[in-house]
Amino acid sequence: GGWRGDAITVTWEREGRTWALTVDDPPTIAGLVKDLPPAFSEQIRGWQKQSARDRRWSVGAQTVGVLLFLLLFLLVIAFFVMRDRIVDFVVARIPTSVDSEIGERMYRRLAGSGNLVEDGPAVDALRAVSGRFIPHLPTKDFAFRFEVVNDASVNAFAAPGGLVVVHTGLLAKATSVDDLAGVLSHEIVHATRRHSLRQIIYDLGLTTTISWVFSIPEGASVTIAGAAMNLSELKFSRDQESEADAGGVELLEKAKLPAGGLQSIFAMLARETADIPAFLSTHPADEQRLATLEKLVSERGPWNVELLTIDWAAVRLDAETRLKQP
Repeated sequence: GGWRGDAITVTWEREGRTWALTVDDPPTIAGLVKDLPPAFSEQIRGWQKQSARDRRWSVGAQTVGVLLFLLLFLLVIAFFVMRDRIVDFVVARIPTSVDSEIGERMYRRLAGSGNLVEDGPAVDALRAVSGRFIPHLPTKDFAFRFEVVNDASVNAFAAPGGLVVVHTGLLAKATSVDDLAGVLSHEIVHATRRHSLRQIIYDLGLTTTISWVFSIPEGASVTIAGAAMNLSELKFSRDQESEADAGGVELLEKAKLPAGGLQSIFAMLARETADIPAFLSTHPADEQRLATLEKLVSERGPWNVELLTIDWAAVRLDAETRLKQP
């Protein structure tokens, strides 16, 4: 016994009392083995062998435990380092029908909220601008739908499946139809490149994502849709924002719309000194990003532009009036 497991204790009865002797000094134990009667000596030798085996097993178990912990720790680090690739792998395995189902669920939620704007100058402007983009969109994968929601936050977002939502707060703040075109081109690319779906899965957590690497379960769209209720708050990576900027410029050229709005909307919102607009909190703009946008536009050179005839003052008035409604 002993707290280190390397001592022996001998007990005996004498004159009605119990006596005990504990020895943990190895030379003394060796002397006992030599001097005690054979019955005791054999017990001690047997205990020493068992104790030695127990110590070896204990050391081995501890070593294995430490190695398993280190392995698990390294795996967790590896998963975090490679989580972008893991998420991308999962997204690639999810059919686009899941995107469409999420977009439809989101539309029904917006329609049921009572905040969906169904007519008026703001809706007409959105229909006119989006109509210029539609011929250049991958309609085989997504059924694009553009909607206005009466919400004071200066924001716009793209749901999986092609649902693009613009808040009246952004329309009231934008200075021209070109600003709206720039925002739409940017959000459309987020949808076509499945950035929103990727971020939703990313937010579901590493455990869920890793389990889906091996098998995407039935009803995954329900799980994803449940996590997609705050699409307007999704934050994209710098790479995704750069991809949406570049794709947005390309899309504006195809639609024969000016690229100035894509630059001016970010620049204008970045100058806001009061509350940070919701659009910037999820699509942050800095000097480097604005410079990159300018470079993207200049590299493509001037292109043919067919301006839209829209009374933007009426659009802003419509948006502002709706925001004042109780």
